[in-house]
Amino acid sequence: MAFHALEQLSRLHDGYMKAFQVERLKLLLIHEAGKTYLIENRCPHMDVPLTMGQLLPEGKIRCMAHGIEFDLGSGKAGGPLADTLDCLQHFKLAYEGSSVGVEL
Repeated sequence: MAFHALEQLSRLHDGYMKAFQVERLKLLLIHEAGKTYLIENRCPHMDVPLTMGQLLPEGKIRCMAHGIEFDLGSGKAGGPLADTLDCLQHFKLAYEGSSVGVEL
């Protein structure tokens, strides 16, 4: 596995959201409510990039295509379609020096 740096830790703040491409993966790094998440940059409903999404209180993101809300911690969808949708795909964060990234 190789470490791929995504961002300097000093640049993370609540509301931070930035897309990255690492190898063939389209990733979204999010920092909200003091927590950092790395997810695949797509809504599992219609593959819309979540960079167009809206961060919500309590660690959630809303896909702007259809308004589906996902919990950033569990990846589960909320609302009437929740049981029919896949969870957001998470990636384990890796740290090296003052950088956060992913090992692939």
